[in-house]
Amino acid sequence: MNSIEKSIQILNYLSYVEKSVGITELSSKLLFPKSTVHRILKSLLKHSLVDQERDTSKYRLGLRILEYSNSFYNSFDFRQIAKPFLKKICLETRLTTFLAAWYSGRSICIDSIAPSQNANTHLFVETGKEMPFHSAASGKMLLAHQPSEDIKRIINEKTLPKYTSKTIVNPKKLEEHLLEIRHKGFSICNEELEEGIKAISVPVKNINKEIIASITVTGLSKRLSSSNIKKLIKILNDSAQELSGMLGYKEKNIF
Repeated sequence: MNSIEKSIQILNYLSYVEKSVGITELSSKLLFPKSTVHRILKSLLKHSLVDQERDTSKYRLGLRILEYSNSFYNSFDFRQIAKPFLKKICLETRLTTFLAAWYSGRSICIDSIAPSQNANTHLFVETGKEMPFHSAASGKMLLAHQPSEDIKRIINEKTLPKYTSKTIVNPKKLEEHLLEIRHKGFSICNEELEEGIKAISVPVKNINKEIIASITVTGLSKRLSSSNIKKLIKILNDSAQELSGMLGYKEKNIF
């Protein structure tokens, strides 16, 4: 392992532990000689990639890392980063796949991929379209993870149109349903928006562990039968977790 790789390991460790650490701990956890750790830290400190606390002499990530992250978030297009994941899911499931985000109390479809040009055009999916928060899998997923006071306000302030016989229009039942979604970690639309159409949605998280978007597959009910629901959820979750990781989200401490 060369010096660059060791430097990356040290920065990764400082990122994951989210605290200041000393040379002894870094040496012990990463299995590097103390002299090597000290030499690398001295170089990182020179370029403001790490900071050293005066009172403890321990190290933490430096301001230059924040500058890098701010530059990244100011320049990247979330849809462009998510696009390969949507394509991958669509190719694997042969289902319409789309990305939705939460904007000003609404769930908006911001990108979608159809399995073919001959895909069902009646599906309630269109870039820029609002996904109903009480009936669409993506809308329910995003609303379920808003602050409880916002959930109550949105449900009470807005009407709950009945799209099909399965649409939840009772505010209390909807609140209970959203709590269940929050607990399970996925959302299902079981013909609540369109007759004969189902959908499954999972969350995308950012560096602050906030759910900022959802990835959803949708299609004819027979394509999303009870026999393949678990498989589809896994496919969605695998991509959603990888995308979340690219946004800085960490599922758990890897050290």
